[in-house]
Amino acid sequence: MRNILVVGLSMVALGACQLAALPPANDATEGRGASSLFSPGALTVMTRSLSLNASPERVWESPSADQVPSRAAEWLSTLRQEDVSARARALADEIQYARPHLLGLQQVAQVRLQSPGDAIFGGTSPAQALQVDLLPMLLGELESRGLHYREVARVQNSDVEVPLRTSATPTYDDVRLTDFDVILVRSDVGVSGVRGGNYLARREVSAPGLGRMTLPRGWVSLEAEVHGRHYRFVSTHLEPAPGEEGLRVQLAQASELIDSLRGETLPVVLVGDFNTPANLGLVGAPTYRELLLAGYVDVWTRRPGTTLAVMPLATRRNLVLVRSPVTPGPRQVGPVLAYGVGNARPEWRFGPWRTELGGVVARLRMPPTPRN
Repeated sequence: MRNILVVGLSMVALGACQLAALPPANDATEGRGASSLFSPGALTVMTRSLSLNASPERVWESPSADQVPSRAAEWLSTLRQEDVSARARALADEIQYARPHLLGLQQVAQVRLQSPGDAIFGGTSPAQALQVDLLPMLLGELESRGLHYREVARVQNSDVEVPLRTSATPTYDDVRLTDFDVILVRSDVGVSGVRGGNYLARREVSAPGLGRMTLPRGWVSLEAEVHGRHYRFVSTHLEPAPGEEGLRVQLAQASELIDSLRGETLPVVLVGDFNTPANLGLVGAPTYRELLLAGYVDVWTRRPGTTLAVMPLATRRNLVLVRSPVTPGPRQVGPVLAYGVGNARPEWRFGPWRTELGGVVARLRMPPTPRN
């Protein structure tokens, strides 16, 4: 019996990872609500991480200065093995299927090279020769399919340059990694009030030979008009929190974000990579709890048929949160359809629930407000 139960739970978790594997409505009321999502006035949003296939953290964590250039070379070599064109096509497939009005992108990276480099000798000339930039390829792929999206908001986050060993002689280049948050909008969406910035709270790391480096995180937002209705759309990427220091910075960033939106009179749609496990609600991860206490609703939990007892993807970190303008009474959100995108990577720790997805698509209809 126990084996049957484990297999059954595994199938539930994997089913939730499939593209557009949407649960059926529980009753006739939910069915009528869901059907309204396919009539004019519904809003479709998407959050997607474009993280590189290799993390630079191993470079920052080099035990000595003389290992930084060789680790940087290994990191760049891994990046160059990725088929960027194939990845752009796969991302375009996701967007073509969803057709989101608004798309928040995190970890939009540019990798640039300088040859020969000067960082090893204390130079400060920034690398300029572009090596990796996925976003233009993605936009080109979408355009070739007749899908017209444009970039309307961007904020620069971390910008780090390190020496790169290129031969045993040795000779050195410099490699530079710059991270951005970006919002794309569909061509039929009206846009105004574009904003963006970096959080005051930020993590600092010490790398041998590089000194202390600051790694800022940011947010971008805009006012969007979709089918005559107006929304404040916000995309962000919060600091990872594997330890106490990371959690302190992440909570401070979330507090800044919540405070900046407190007086917003439009319905808020807040998306991004929050790096906080979205499980157990108010008794779960501290940052997720603070977002819920601030009045935000996690749309994944409002899908038809969803219950707290059965929550596949309990460690989701890519979230779509919504908040209606401040009014008396409980927070409300209309009918929701939502599904994960990207490759799910199950980790069999504490059961088959621990997975990581690249993003979330949500189609929703929020209650009317005075401005809508």
